[in-house]
Amino acid sequence: MAIARATLRRDLAYAAAYVPFAVMHAPAFMVLPALYVQHAGLSLVGVGLTLTVLRVLDAAIDPVVGLLSDNTRSRLGRRKPWILLGAVVGGLATLAAFQPGPQTGYAYFAIAYFFMTLGWTFAEIPHPAWINEITRDERERHRLATWRYNAEMMGTALFPAIALLPFFATSEMTPEVTRMAAWMVVALLLLTLPPLLRWVPDSPVSARPRATRGRIVRDAWRALAGNRALRSYALLSATTWLSQGMVSGLYFFYLNQYLHIGDRYSYVMLAVYALQLLGASWWLRMGTRLEKHRIVAICTLLTAATNVSMYLIAPGPHAFAALLVVFSVAAIGVAGATSAQVAMLADVVDFGRLRSHGEHAGNYFAVRSFLNKFCLAVGAGAGFVIAGWFGFDPKRESNDTAALQGFFVAIVWIPCALNLLSAWMAWRFPLGRHQVGLIQARLSRRSNGAGADRPGADAAALRQCEPGGACP
Repeated sequence: MAIARATLRRDLAYAAAYVPFAVMHAPAFMVLPALYVQHAGLSLVGVGLTLTVLRVLDAAIDPVVGLLSDNTRSRLGRRKPWILLGAVVGGLATLAAFQPGPQTGYAYFAIAYFFMTLGWTFAEIPHPAWINEITRDERERHRLATWRYNAEMMGTALFPAIALLPFFATSEMTPEVTRMAAWMVVALLLLTLPPLLRWVPDSPVSARPRATRGRIVRDAWRALAGNRALRSYALLSATTWLSQGMVSGLYFFYLNQYLHIGDRYSYVMLAVYALQLLGASWWLRMGTRLEKHRIVAICTLLTAATNVSMYLIAPGPHAFAALLVVFSVAAIGVAGATSAQVAMLADVVDFGRLRSHGEHAGNYFAVRSFLNKFCLAVGAGAGFVIAGWFGFDPKRESNDTAALQGFFVAIVWIPCALNLLSAWMAWRFPLGRHQVGLIQARLSRRSNGAGADRPGADAAALRQCEPGGACP
């Protein structure tokens, strides 16, 4: 079905604004820590522990940003001010964090990295929460989530593409590459934020009396704590992100120290990101036949299969081609799962609205961001520590059998088990298309004044939210 011109312009402006934040975040796990180890002389275990502490601290800020975003009152609305703040803080911190070298010790790394991720947080939470307010249509939300994911992949792909520019001596990741990437972030922020401010509507906080801080926090907590669908979503997402954190944290070492094709990093990642763009669009079309949680389950199973395949690839002349095949499958799986998960959470938000009569989209996406950062940080830190405990050292020319066994426990076997568990939980997710339709119908009646403030009617609607009469 054709998209109206104004709607297309709105959706493109919404998605494009996320591109610079994706460039900012692209090297955070796979490249930047490794460059601080190689070029700043920091230790693998030291960087892993520092990274874990920083990410956990950053994640603890997420609920605060979500709460403030939901209750911000300004002429711009409630989402735009936070994205602008994220652009300023994140842009300046990126200029510092993307310059590892002999003079950048642990303190420099910790401070610059923290403020860079803080700026990313200021945008990361309100941007996806905004989907709930831009449209109430389930298909449009899936489309917006997919386009947002495609914008993220475009931004992420721009980072390795920099290394292929002709004025760099090699195609390897170096501090010179990250330095140029930092200036690209600043330029893209200046280019994409004006259309976002002009063409994407930002609804203000509903015109109700101001509540006390304690009341706001209590209402948000009750809304989230009473939502069983959110708990299901959080568990399946957490296991996925723990797996991703372990793989992404050690991936650069897998290419460079194990397969010895570190100079092919940019080529591999560009192919992966291109396939993720295509994969996300293909899964969006499949969304007319498959429910979103089924898509997540299938895609996560594909990812588990690629975890095992990484173990089967041997160093040698065919390693690059084999890795391209394996990561092509992984790219398609990750693309489908990630975009569908964002749309799934929008449904969970609506279920919460039906139960609590409150607007807490920012808080829900703050929970998602908190879990994402916490699990990626714990996963990446655990991967570094496990590999280090077994004696794996990226500064050595080769590692012994015991060190490689520990390395593969961290990058293959634990992530595979986590993905299998996540796929099982996604398949059993309680909010399917039928339940979402019932929730949307009830919310529509409430917004039109039919059945408003009728607890009995709400209870009847909630009892139908899950097959068999059980409410999630």
